[in-house]
Amino acid sequence: MRRMDLAFVWIAAAMPGAGLANGSSLPPLPDWQTDAASCTWQWHQGGGIGIWAESCDFNGSIWQVVWDEDRAAFVMRNDDADMGIAVQNFALPEGDSIATLKEVLIAAGDLDADADCTWQAIALRPAPGSMTFHMLTPDDPAALAPTATGDVPEPVCGPYGTSTHGIRYFVTDLRWPGRAIFVEKGQERPLFDPASITLLP
Repeated sequence: MRRMDLAFVWIAAAMPGAGLANGSSLPPLPDWQTDAASCTWQWHQGGGIGIWAESCDFNGSIWQVVWDEDRAAFVMRNDDADMGIAVQNFALPEGDSIATLKEVLIAAGDLDADADCTWQAIALRPAPGSMTFHMLTPDDPAALAPTATGDVPEPVCGPYGTSTHGIRYFVTDLRWPGRAIFVEKGQERPLFDPASITLLP
């Protein structure tokens, strides 16, 4: 199975060319597709964000992005099986600094208060100058290395931190004051377009 990854919120499918609630245009339809015969692009929105994501039928198994009200996040689902969070919208408690999000993760039990983890800005892909990508990474680079027995250690920085199993990161944008968007991209290109993430009015 290719691309067993991620995506988004309270589903409201829309055709290309439709508008947002404030009358503005949707982000451009992505110019790529996982499998033209098996997948279709749909616009999804909810939880304050919108995104283009694919719905794919692979050998009778439906892979799609859905909004999970209990988790307040978009999740990737294979039929009825929850494959994990794809995208999640976080409010920054003190202004626009990503550093304040660490305390939110600790309070939610998603990060050990004693974990030696630091926010690192990364150059992930071309993006508007107002946008910054961040990873929560262990201070010790060897923390994610296989053990002497070849076992892969648990992520030191929790489920939102750097992982050996794929790319996880947060996005902040000067156009989205007080917000940080978590993206679980996985090991391959996900079934959604991260560049289409839009904070809704």
